Amino acid sequence: MAQTTTEKPAQSRDHFRDLTAGKLMGLRQITDTEGRFRVLAMDQSNSFKKALRAMHERAGRPAEPTYEEIRDAKLEMARILSPLASAVLLDVNYGARQVVNSFALPKNIGLIVRVEASKDAGTPSEYEPGWSVEQIKRMGASAVKLLVYLDTEDAANVKAQLGFAEQVARECRRHDILLMTEELSFPRKGEDKNSPAYKARKVANIFKAAELLGPLTDILKLEFPGDIRNDPESRLKDNLAKLDAIAIRPWVLLSAGEKFDLFSKQAETAMAAGCSGYMAGRAIFNEYFEQSAPQARHAFLEKTGSERMRALNTIVENKARGWMKRCDLKPSDLAAAVAPDWYAAGKLKKAAGASSGDY
Repeated sequence: MAQTTTEKPAQSRDHFRDLTAGKLMGLRQITDTEGRFRVLAMDQSNSFKKALRAMHERAGRPAEPTYEEIRDAKLEMARILSPLASAVLLDVNYGARQVVNSFALPKNIGLIVRVEASKDAGTPSEYEPGWSVEQIKRMGASAVKLLVYLDTEDAANVKAQLGFAEQVARECRRHDILLMTEELSFPRKGEDKNSPAYKARKVANIFKAAELLGPLTDILKLEFPGDIRNDPESRLKDNLAKLDAIAIRPWVLLSAGEKFDLFSKQAETAMAAGCSGYMAGRAIFNEYFEQSAPQARHAFLEKTGSERMRALNTIVENKARGWMKRCDLKPSDLAAAVAPDWYAAGKLKKAAGASSGDY
């Protein structure tokens, strides 16, 4: 299937062949030995608060979650589940520095940190107050994650969101850190996620969002383009083939809070179509908050949460396409892109057959 984006496949290959040292190190740190993504996503703030609030209400002790409760839930998940991941995605508020200081994150697991503030869908994105790409780089993280809510039929929304995405991309280039960009569709005013009008345009919105964001990022984090419960298998395969062609970057599948049994089916279908892995959170650990006691929550992660991670990892190992395979690259190709004076004047100098790129 022909590429539908403005960037040609060869240029996308060049993007990864000439990837700067900082970005390449980050990419290797967050993937497995075959260049595939197995990412545990725990950067949520509002959903953790909502789940803990509901847990308190079920126990008959209504209370607003404290900082310590949210932090400790993330630390427990990190300790138990992150050894099964290639990387963990966290927020600055409750998790990123906390897993570093507590040693909850194993030293061989990559750290991806969210840069944007939690906002309502449709609201223009902005940096988390007091936080920046530079600070994510300085703390030693492997990559930056940016979430962009897009309604691709809304010109004002697209202009604002792409403007912010371009700003973050520039900062990631300036500080030489990998950028992973997540697109999310959202219902308009008067709609919900089950509204026929929203469901009718969602798949096209995913396609267009991937096309718009691809040239601005290193890795795409994309929604599943279809209804795994109701769409015929042929339509799902066609949609995924189209999305894989549009995505000029390696892409991972997000879980979007889907139930695990459905997300695992999405993952298997997507990875068979070219997806390079998963970035999942609530599909893995959501029922943690339904357990009545600390011991039961711990046991849930040890058994069910770990089993779910292993099941997803098996799908990755059997079906996912690593980023080098997707880009038709070998380590020797990357080595050949480095000239003896690559560091001179802050530029990756042109080697035989290689193009230059900013260091």
